[in-house]
Amino acid sequence: MSITAVVVAGGRGEVDVLASVSGEPMVARSVRVLLATGLVDHVLLLDVGMRGDSLIRACSGLPVSMRDEFPRTLSGMRPHGTQRADTTAGDGVVTGSSTDVVLLHDAARPLAPPELALAVVAAVRRGHELAVPVLPLADTVKQVDAEGIVRSTPDRSGLRVVQTPIAIRGDLVDPGLAADPVAMATRHAAAGGAVHTVPGHSAAFTVRNAWDLELAELLAGKLAR
Repeated sequence: MSITAVVVAGGRGEVDVLASVSGEPMVARSVRVLLATGLVDHVLLLDVGMRGDSLIRACSGLPVSMRDEFPRTLSGMRPHGTQRADTTAGDGVVTGSSTDVVLLHDAARPLAPPELALAVVAAVRRGHELAVPVLPLADTVKQVDAEGIVRSTPDRSGLRVVQTPIAIRGDLVDPGLAADPVAMATRHAAAGGAVHTVPGHSAAFTVRNAWDLELAELLAGKLAR
C-alpha cells in the first residue's frame, strides 16, 4: 500500500499553527510527526487558512509541498521525484484506490507521538476502512435544553475523544472534508462506514488558545529532556 501524508493547516484561531512551541512552528512539528514514522519521505501541506508561503517558510528544510485544497483524486499529491521544500506539489497521476492509504494530521496537534500515525496506518493495512486514535472521555457531560437547563447525563463509558492523525483508504477520501480529519471520520461513520479506533495519547491535544499553548510549551520541554 502506498501512503500519502497530509498535514492540514486549518483556519486561523486564537493560536495559529505558525505559532512556535519550544522554538519550532506547530505546523513544522506536525510535519515531523509524520516523517518520524519512517512511512513517508514527503508531506503535503493543505493550506486551508490561506497562509501561502508562510507555511513553506515555517517548514524550511523539510520535504513538503503545498496545496490550498484537497484534489478530487490523489493525482498530483506526490511530487515527481525529488522536490524542493519551497515548491508546490507536482501534477503526476496517482489513482486513489483501496491500495492507497491517506494519512491526515491536524497541524494544531504538534505533540502527537508518531506511534499514533503508525497505529492508524497499520489498522488500515489490516483491512479497516478508516482508523482514528481515541481517548476515553474523562469529564462528566450533561445534556441541556435551549434554556440551559440540565436534562440528562449521558453514559460516558462508551464516549471517546477523537484525535489525529487518522488514516483512511484512498478510495474513501472525501475531498470536501479533508480540511477537517475528525469531521471526515464522523461523516464516514454517519454514512454507515466502519471507523476503527486505536488507543490515543494525551499529548495529541489540539492547541486552540493561549492556555493550550502554554501547556504545549511545558510538555515539549519535558519531552525534550
